[in-house]
Amino acid sequence: MFNKKQEFIEFTINEKILNFGNFTLKSGRHSPYFFNTGLCNNGKLLAELTSYYADYIQNYPLSYDFIFGPAYKGITLCSSISQSLFNKYSIISSYAFNRKEKKTHGDIGSFVGCEIKGKALIVDDVISSGSSIIESYNLLAKHNVICSDILVAFNRMEVGNKLMAAQEISDNYDIKTHYLINLDDIYDYVKSNSQYKKHVQAMEAYISRYKVS
Repeated sequence: MFNKKQEFIEFTINEKILNFGNFTLKSGRHSPYFFNTGLCNNGKLLAELTSYYADYIQNYPLSYDFIFGPAYKGITLCSSISQSLFNKYSIISSYAFNRKEKKTHGDIGSFVGCEIKGKALIVDDVISSGSSIIESYNLLAKHNVICSDILVAFNRMEVGNKLMAAQEISDNYDIKTHYLINLDDIYDYVKSNSQYKKHVQAMEAYISRYKVS
């Protein structure tokens, strides 16, 4: 278990990465919370965010040859996580990310960064349906890259096709999903803090309707 869950949740709340209220998601669902690491849009916040990823990797050693970040949010994540690993733990980790469109001149190809070979650790901000993870897996598999682990900041614990997305990915692609926090962690935090008491009922209703056990 990641031993900085509460610290990370408090960081996301303080920096408005995690907000409570009434939000309409891309899926059309009405959610009592919204989680957006895209708000880490300066050097300080990005360094703080990715230091938690680095802590997880240091404490739960994962086997990989390079860190891969799917475009677009994964671009800053993979490079900043690599830097945080070096700054905090003197670990040198190569990184790469993909282009949305293959470049045909100059620095040609679908990827930017280190050589795409061996074993990749995929990093992203959240896992919802799992579609972006599967897309990254298939892209890397075309280059004979092995992907056995993914690390995200937040696991929404929502459905893929029939089961929880993280479980479906594990079953179908043999990829283990690692996360800093999940929906249960946020709910437990809200329930145990009196200042968020007004959000408990809405969280419970959302979890009852959308969370997959």
